[in-house]
Amino acid sequence: MNLEYSGKRSFKVSSGGHEILTDLPQRGGGDDSAPTASELFVASLGACMALFGVRYLETAKMDPEDFAMKIQAAFSEDKKRIENINFTVSVPNAELGPRKKALIAAMEQCVLHHTLHESPEMPIEIIEQ
Repeated sequence: MNLEYSGKRSFKVSSGGHEILTDLPQRGGGDDSAPTASELFVASLGACMALFGVRYLETAKMDPEDFAMKIQAAFSEDKKRIENINFTVSVPNAELGPRKKALIAAMEQCVLHHTLHESPEMPIEIIEQ
């Protein structure tokens, strides 16, 4: 994965032949041309959890069609971290009944969900040219 500065407050991330852009809103000095890195972080977590949820539904022979998730994230008062992320899942074509807890447990198996509970090491190396 590579990241390149694109000017102002924008960055381009390249991975596996795909590109993702990030930017800040105008009030933060950006052009609001793309989601913020924080928004992409939350979206990635939601997408990972949703994938595990859909896999569970398929394995349980339930219909994952129209599976949807609403995600709400809130920053800490000092704005230094995301303090709370709420996920509201809609599964309109599946009768979950007692399997609701199993669906939640499946979604919690997401790699990113685990990563947030067991923080990775994140060394930073600076290369001067």
